[in-house]
Amino acid sequence: MKIGILYPRSNVYPGMMMDFIDAVKASLKQCQLTDKTTLHSESIGLGGNEKEVYEKTEKLLVLEGVDILVAYVDLRVLDILKPLLYTSGKLVLIVNPGANYPQNWVPQPNILYLTLQHGFLCWLTGKLATQMNKTNAAMATSFYDCGYLHTAAMVKRFVQSGGSITYNYVNNQLYDDMFEIKTLTDHLSVDLEIDSLLCVFDSIPASLFYQRLNNFQKESELHLFVSPMMLEKKALENTRDGFQFSINGYLPWHESLDNKNNQIFQDAYKQTTNREANVFSLLGWETALIAQQVHLLAQENYADGTGIAEQLAEIKISSPRGEMKLDKDTHYFTAPVYKATLNNNSSEMIIENMGNSENDWADFTEHPSEGVSSGWTNTYLCY
Repeated sequence: MKIGILYPRSNVYPGMMMDFIDAVKASLKQCQLTDKTTLHSESIGLGGNEKEVYEKTEKLLVLEGVDILVAYVDLRVLDILKPLLYTSGKLVLIVNPGANYPQNWVPQPNILYLTLQHGFLCWLTGKLATQMNKTNAAMATSFYDCGYLHTAAMVKRFVQSGGSITYNYVNNQLYDDMFEIKTLTDHLSVDLEIDSLLCVFDSIPASLFYQRLNNFQKESELHLFVSPMMLEKKALENTRDGFQFSINGYLPWHESLDNKNNQIFQDAYKQTTNREANVFSLLGWETALIAQQVHLLAQENYADGTGIAEQLAEIKISSPRGEMKLDKDTHYFTAPVYKATLNNNSSEMIIENMGNSENDWADFTEHPSEGVSSGWTNTYLCY
């Protein structure tokens, strides 16, 4: 089985694709498929150059003749690839964090999606805020993050649930010692009715944002509802003594999850790479789990990607984050989601398994974005 991988690079997460591809290899080894598979990879820069992505896709499908194509790309460059992908007939797995989501959820026969469900998790977080009776909020994000639809998902669900955004803050500064949020804190000092912040930041600016907000004189009155990357280790590295505000949100995965497959994943990845597992290696590990099922289902006939996809929809895959399955209505793999809570002055994150949230997922996908939307074309977190 020949697996083709299109991989982007990231200046801010230089080890992202190393983690992803090393986890693919570790998972294939764990599945005893190393001798039965070959990997063919092509770099696509930041993943936003449509011409470059198309040429590398064509090379893998046509010249290398791969049996499965794994494309770590975002949705904004996918449209130009679809005619080529349809013509090939091969199974295609689109992998990314899920910060964007389609306006049209109609599935493509031979194209599947494996993500960290960031858009969906932000949508759940917007709902969570109103469930906790926080309905008067300010929105805080970065110039980079607001170029993806996970920000819109959080705001949209918050407003649909009865919440109101009374102030928007977009930070466009460099992530260094000069980073500050005075514009936001000045407004919070005046608008005393705001008791909540909806926040969407990558983990690096999130760490700076938390530190600056913790020095705000009224921080203990605030409740933060945050995006998944704001719950990552790098974002919370300064929580030894906790923050003065509470933090709530949803995660796709956490190292502490108490299940056998999570332990196998972390142990095997650590043994293979001498590095700790993270969300990028999680995606690589799951990619290989899917490839294992494809190998079993295809019976050496990889030309019928549509037929393989139909068979995949009938099985369940044991992932480190729980039971993963393919949603027939969207061709997205879904998995359990986890609610994370960090209370005031506490460094202990409370993780709750919320299950697959099938009803919420159906609600999320039944309400696509309307109108024209713009944003970055590069794959999320590749900048």
